[in-house]
Amino acid sequence: MSNHSIDIEKNQEVRLAAKKKKARRKKIFINILLFILSVGFWGAAVYYGYTYAKDYIDTSIHNVQQENAVSLHQLTEQIQQLNQEIAILRQSIEATDSTLSSSTSVQERIDSRLEELDHQLGVLERSLQILKEAPNVQN
Repeated sequence: MSNHSIDIEKNQEVRLAAKKKKARRKKIFINILLFILSVGFWGAAVYYGYTYAKDYIDTSIHNVQQENAVSLHQLTEQIQQLNQEIAILRQSIEATDSTLSSSTSVQERIDSRLEELDHQLGVLERSLQILKEAPNVQN
């Protein structure tokens, strides 16, 4: 019986060792599974966080581009209005310059005519003086 009891003890030890080995394998498998699930969870969280942030940034950039386009359009319109106002001012200045030039030329003509009339008046005064000094031909 001692041989038999040794066999039973050995058999129990083998079974116990097998159970421990099986429990250890199960524990390792569970740890690996938990590690893979954790890595998957964090990978998914990082991926969705990245896509959310990218979408948010892309939307923000798109909104800024639209605002810039509207602002650029408004600035373009304002520049066109300013160009029109500048053109109108230039026309006004040219008209004023033309008026001033014609006023200047009219003034110059008036001055030259006045000088001419002064000269003729001087000639007439001399002629009148000569006539006054001349002896009366009929006397």
